[in-house]
Amino acid sequence: MLPLERPDRIQIAFDDQGNLLDEWGQQGDGDGQLDRPSGIALDNDENLLVVDTRNHRVQRFTPDGRFLGKWGSFGSGEGQLNMPWGVAVNREGEVYVTDWRNDRVQKFTTGGEFLLAWGESGSGPGQFNRPAGIAVDGDGDVYVADWHNHRVQVFSSEGDFLAELAGDATMSTWGEQLLAANPIMQEQRRVARDLGQERLLLLPRGVQTDAENRVYIMDSGKSRVQIYRKLRG
Repeated sequence: MLPLERPDRIQIAFDDQGNLLDEWGQQGDGDGQLDRPSGIALDNDENLLVVDTRNHRVQRFTPDGRFLGKWGSFGSGEGQLNMPWGVAVNREGEVYVTDWRNDRVQKFTTGGEFLLAWGESGSGPGQFNRPAGIAVDGDGDVYVADWHNHRVQVFSSEGDFLAELAGDATMSTWGEQLLAANPIMQEQRRVARDLGQERLLLLPRGVQTDAENRVYIMDSGKSRVQIYRKLRG
């Protein structure tokens, strides 16, 4: 399953009336063309980095769509990519890319020079099963949505494993209201063997951080968002 459906283009925001402001891009493998774009991020110069998934590369554009450069090619070597998915930029301008089918994360300079990689296929700490979304917080720590391992892993800027977020959801207000209005659901819940599974992540695809040290996880398999707050020691 791929991150986005066609058409292969970038759409730029919508106004408060729902009107499209701008769009650009076309399907292909030439400079500035796209084939199933997935992740997108602003670099420190306010230019766009777009993960061009089926072309196995990252492309850089001005905000109005002018092609600036690219890096990456198909493969598993340093700087090569196999269906990359997510992209994030730290305060120093370094770029992290989730190398989806290679089950790893790669780190590059803003211009695409390879710096380091970490990860391998598996389910242990620091291993991945199809890493998807990625984010960097204000401290430089890196959050990776480890899709098929049903978790988000946290790393230092150099790829050292720090923590794992597996899910801690509680019943939402909407969930409580829905349950209160449905006696059949109440009975199903009463006889369920393991309600502990409700709190866990299922196929998380995206992750994002904000200036308040909050971490937002797109818990795709359960159609919800889980929110954490990072605590500093």
